[in-house]
Amino acid sequence: MQKRLFGILASIAVIAAACGGATTSSAPPASSAPGTSSAPTTSAAPSGAALAAEQIFRINVGSDPTTLDPNKASSSDSLAMISALQRSLLAFDKDLKVIPSLAAALPEVSADAKTMTFKLKDGIKYSNGDPIVAEDFVYSFKRMVDPRNAFDYGYVTCELAGVSKLLGACGASPEPTDAAEIDALLADVGVAAPDPTTVVVTLDKPATYFQSVLALWFFSPLQKAWIEGPSPFEAANYVSSGPFKLTTWDHGSQIIMTPNEFWTGLKPTLTEIQVSMIKEPAQALAAYEAGELDQARPPGTEIQRVMADPILGPEVIQIPTLAINYYDFNNGTDPKTLETLARCTDLKACPTMNKEFRIALTQAVDKEAWRQVAAAGLGEIADSFVMPGIPGHDPDYHPYPFDIAAAKEHMTKALAEIGVPDAASLGKLKFGFNTGGDHETTVAFLAEAWRNAFGLETEQIGSEFSVFQDERVLGNFDIDRNGWGADYPHASNQLGLFTCGGGSNASMWCNKDYDALLAQAAAEPDQAKQVELYKQAQRIMYDDAVNLPLRYGFTTWVSKPYVSGLTVTPSDFQLPGDQFYETIQILEH
Repeated sequence: MQKRLFGILASIAVIAAACGGATTSSAPPASSAPGTSSAPTTSAAPSGAALAAEQIFRINVGSDPTTLDPNKASSSDSLAMISALQRSLLAFDKDLKVIPSLAAALPEVSADAKTMTFKLKDGIKYSNGDPIVAEDFVYSFKRMVDPRNAFDYGYVTCELAGVSKLLGACGASPEPTDAAEIDALLADVGVAAPDPTTVVVTLDKPATYFQSVLALWFFSPLQKAWIEGPSPFEAANYVSSGPFKLTTWDHGSQIIMTPNEFWTGLKPTLTEIQVSMIKEPAQALAAYEAGELDQARPPGTEIQRVMADPILGPEVIQIPTLAINYYDFNNGTDPKTLETLARCTDLKACPTMNKEFRIALTQAVDKEAWRQVAAAGLGEIADSFVMPGIPGHDPDYHPYPFDIAAAKEHMTKALAEIGVPDAASLGKLKFGFNTGGDHETTVAFLAEAWRNAFGLETEQIGSEFSVFQDERVLGNFDIDRNGWGADYPHASNQLGLFTCGGGSNASMWCNKDYDALLAQAAAEPDQAKQVELYKQAQRIMYDDAVNLPLRYGFTTWVSKPYVSGLTVTPSDFQLPGDQFYETIQILEH
């Protein structure tokens, strides 16, 4: 995984706020970025503005977070909370540049670029008052790559020395299952603590870009005694390394976070973050209009009304994001065994395994019509996976544009290859999505497009996100909703999803030529040549119609004008400013 050209994001990190009392990105100067040694100890109110006596920020995360375990977390609702609670050796600043966080400085890098040595900041402590020591990072790193845990983001750690023998996504085939063997392999993973304040990270191959991976949430330090104690991720026992601590977690109802008094970085002005779990966007917007929330994301059907409203319009913020909304076609490869999924041995049971069938589904979708219906005409249509602003974005390549006549020709070929007389003979394709995220409109649109074009029926299966996620990773859907937000802005972070056995490869696709190009690109020092290799790989994927990309990330929010100090970046997890809660202030109102 690589991340090199952060500066390119400057052109897309534009916050287009309406006039009036709009809340816009109000980033602190670079010296005040979280985790830097020169950061001030408190945040300052805007010139001439008075702070409210009550510094409570009221937000909505939409659903009960799947987990607050930083090693395990992969969903945006979880990450929007963990970003307040945990920090790693490194972090990203407001411009998405790598900076020190719990480390005192950027690492000392060996001549062969395979070893990074970090010194921890003086006096850093957890929310329970215990010192943060180097061994806590060693424990966290090894827990992250332990195949018995099967964490979603394990594949991002593949460059760490020794991990290729542990994780199938990194090359181990089959993954070890014997406990003694796993423990022996974990002992050789490339992370060590020669003393309590020094962390040494060793890679299998030169990869200075791995510093960007070390800035991600899942490399937060963890106390072994805490993790192996009772109910470690409930509020009563939770231990934070970041600027806030978990005070309350009423599952399905509310989370409350308060400042971590032992945090040595920028001190939060907020005294409390109250997090609601209102599932339906329309209900969240109603709560915002009633003064019960300080931010809300209007559903697509409400965006035009909100923007035209004399009160709400000036409170709109529109944010391009390093994200993509897409739909998986089940390509039938079991990510663990790399064999055909058991349920897909009969092609009639998994018609999306057929390339002609996938092409037909792709060409039957009028994306522009979808954008008008489901997204209020906003955002940029996606025809490939790497997002605008990331080197390797390929805007001119879309081999299967909307074309009903061509779609029907491909479907005719597909049905002949599958061995059925018509699409209706396939029965209803299982179409999975998570409820409560305004996805029903898109699912209905796609289902109708395929019904009108081919007479193809779908069983639309909506469920809670955790249930949906479990079913999706098992390959139990033919088509399913998906989305991806860049962990860091590099094509490898996007295209690496679709490697054979990739931890988040819900498209169940495997192509060795594709994998070889990604490996070649990762080792290519010449940036221009590297970008071309990523483009070649992406074209293999879209020639094969692996999935259906719809729109690049673009979010519309309303935020109260008294919410000041929002530091918004294109890679926010779910909420505007959710990577920098410590810069937010509530003004008098």
